[in-house]
Amino acid sequence: MTNLPTFAGSPGERALAEQIHELLRQQGRFFSSDAPLRQHLSNLVTYFAKRLNVSPDAAAKQVNAALQANPAIFALEAVKVVVDDNEAEDIVERDDTMVTTGINGAYVAFHVDASHSLSARLYEPEHPLPIDDMSVVITTTRPIMPKIDPVYVSDYWLNGSSEISETGDEALEDVESFGEEEPIPAIAQPGIKSPSVRSSDAQRINLPQGISIDLAQPTATIMALHGDAIVSAMRGVIEKDSTKRIAIFGNQTAYEHDVRSFSKNDLRQITEYIENEIGAPVEDTDILVNVLRVNRRAADFEKQRFALNFRMLKDLEFVGVAGANLWATRKLLDKVGANKRFKSADMAGFVNHLEEGFDDSTTVTTVEAIQAKGSVTHTLTFFEWEYGILPLTDALAAILPNPVINRQSAAVVQFEVPQLESFSVSINMRFPVGNRGGWLQGFEEFFRDVLVPGAILTFKRTSKPNVVSVTYAEADERTEQLLYIDDSKKKSKFAFGELHINCEVDEDMLPTQLAVGRIRRIKFFEISERKNINTLIDHIFMGFGEEVGTKQEPVYRMSFEQLFNVMSIYRSITRSYLMHALHEAENCRVANNASGLWDCRADEVVNERSGGGFDRHGDDDDDE
Repeated sequence: MTNLPTFAGSPGERALAEQIHELLRQQGRFFSSDAPLRQHLSNLVTYFAKRLNVSPDAAAKQVNAALQANPAIFALEAVKVVVDDNEAEDIVERDDTMVTTGINGAYVAFHVDASHSLSARLYEPEHPLPIDDMSVVITTTRPIMPKIDPVYVSDYWLNGSSEISETGDEALEDVESFGEEEPIPAIAQPGIKSPSVRSSDAQRINLPQGISIDLAQPTATIMALHGDAIVSAMRGVIEKDSTKRIAIFGNQTAYEHDVRSFSKNDLRQITEYIENEIGAPVEDTDILVNVLRVNRRAADFEKQRFALNFRMLKDLEFVGVAGANLWATRKLLDKVGANKRFKSADMAGFVNHLEEGFDDSTTVTTVEAIQAKGSVTHTLTFFEWEYGILPLTDALAAILPNPVINRQSAAVVQFEVPQLESFSVSINMRFPVGNRGGWLQGFEEFFRDVLVPGAILTFKRTSKPNVVSVTYAEADERTEQLLYIDDSKKKSKFAFGELHINCEVDEDMLPTQLAVGRIRRIKFFEISERKNINTLIDHIFMGFGEEVGTKQEPVYRMSFEQLFNVMSIYRSITRSYLMHALHEAENCRVANNASGLWDCRADEVVNERSGGGFDRHGDDDDDE
């Protein structure tokens, strides 16, 4: 049974106080009889302003008067209210008043009388027994049994622990978190030290890469000179640790048992979201928010972001860069920049020489100068234009993002062309792995529709980590008969067609009919047949070279630059690699060093390697 209280004040104040009490009683109609009924004063003012059809200020004055007239029934307490507005960038607090009452009137807090309890009577008797009788001594706590966790020691430290340099360890402790993209709240950064082998001088340590570090230098100087090597050594030790106690993603680490796990259903939903809903690589933050429903403003958001990136390494393809953690499925990655005209294995064979020491892209401009400038210039070859690829040379790599994780095979980078409004293309950047070179694929539409072979491109970094700007110098439009590959029939062949040129080009690299018309005399090599550079050299000499030998011993002569220009039609090539191949070929020799002429005895060799297929005196205008 409910006994309503008696309200005080003027008739209007009593009526309003009764309505407020009735409103709070309706709010707590399912509460227990001794539960407090609470509501913010601002909410009451808003409610009665609409009900009484008065302004909020007038309603606030009437509600305050009714509450203050009945202090025995309503308790008022000043509180802070957090305003959680999704459109607001910051969380805002404002002052408010909490109104508290009870179902029968004033709320009386429940109080537990512990003055006469079982525990007091049991453990604090009125007449305790003498302490010398140990059988009556009762303890309320159990002794804590210490738990000894097994200590796992890596084989590396077991084999070389006696050689660890104490000086080196102390110096490296200051740089354990070097290169972190951003701090992860509540994630412990374990004290993993990179391997340091004691040298004869106690002030120096040697890293596995063969780098010797003088520890007498300031830490900032050491990190500036050898930071990448130290981080690489630390990362290698962590990844080789057989116990797998440390979770690592990029340059971020945490104890593995503290990292959240995700169920198979979570991974299935993430896969479906990437493939079916988005259809493109997705950032880790979007996966957390849209799939796993994690609030961006959650205190542990960065911790969960690290856990997501670490756990997805086993099931999905990481295609991001530093500052943009993108994820895709293998099926989706194969579609980015896909080109059915060549296989990845074939393309890898064309760029292997870049990893073998024949990358001469930084001969004129060093990597440091390119990075300081933030841009690099590249001349487009026919092979690159035809197939929409670019070799990942040291010059291009200087402005492009680096891999984030070890053994990262690819990254998806956006290339924007400011001269073409709202035009951008997603490029599949394949990183070098082992002795296999790297390349970028997916430019075919842009190159074929806008540019011509020989076009001069400028690549420039932008403020976004995964976006690169591409520009070209515009020129007055002209028309030329240029080389292209005719795939209209079952058997492909070289052909010439009229193409419009509206950009600046390197005339030596422009494949006009006048410059490379003789290429139609040479056998057309399929993409898989172009890996053998010696065979290509022989055919090019026979097709373009000047005959300087005899009928019994035919010899052909041509300049190195002409040979390079024609070779760049068939495959990706550098001048240093072509020069190396010429020196290694037994049938080629220097004819004139000053003018860069080379002689090649190719007739017999070509017939042995290709079984003929060569028309030395054919008509340039006849079809094959």
